Amino acid sequence: MLDLAVQHLLSPANPLIKRLVHLHDARGRREQGLFLVEGRRAIDECLTAGLTPAHLLVRDDCPPVASWPAATLVSARAMERLSQASSPSGFLAAFAIPSAPALRPDEGGLILAAVADPGNLGTLLRTAAALGIRQAVLIGTADPWGPKSVQSSAGAMARVAIHTPELPAALQALAGATPLCALLPRGGLAPDELVPRARWLVVGGEAHGIPPELLTQCREQVTLPMPGGTESLNAAIAGAIACYLLMRARP
Repeated sequence: MLDLAVQHLLSPANPLIKRLVHLHDARGRREQGLFLVEGRRAIDECLTAGLTPAHLLVRDDCPPVASWPAATLVSARAMERLSQASSPSGFLAAFAIPSAPALRPDEGGLILAAVADPGNLGTLLRTAAALGIRQAVLIGTADPWGPKSVQSSAGAMARVAIHTPELPAALQALAGATPLCALLPRGGLAPDELVPRARWLVVGGEAHGIPPELLTQCREQVTLPMPGGTESLNAAIAGAIACYLLMRARP
């Protein structure tokens, strides 16, 4: 049981709680250089990936996690203010937004262009991490460090080097790199027709697809066969299947 002084210190009005609440907004994340991760499994994923929490909070009625660094106990009211979940898990951490290492153009990876839905973005980053794709270039997407993206990735985005350049800078960095392969709803080769090699898989958003300036740089185009007659899949599902098929064929 927390004494009254500690309960007051960890009330929803505590300065630390108020600062962390601002991390729900992109401006707050930019100003503080931090992002929030909620849920024991997602926090575990970030810790396993080597991230060190700036703040680790556990609701005072939740059991401590022996393998974690020292955590700060917070009241249920404080956790409710911090959480965006309908039923807060009781575990929340703030991590520094990682600085991506230098881009390795010849190794290939995943390029996400205009993927505006944070759920799709997080799912694709989780897929990349699961399949051993270690770098991703995000161009005009949802914020990968926003709560919905992080939740959809289940913390796995911490295993991927995430680069967020503007389109001109991305085109310059990827010029002459290993081939860019555009995932298109129709007109491309089937995945098994592509030569096994390292490549960049380019996935566009559902609303507008791959930006024309980027599409013209794609030397390869791939389309998922859909014998069932469905016109298309959403970006997360199509991208995940393409990632699996192309990575499986990689030498």
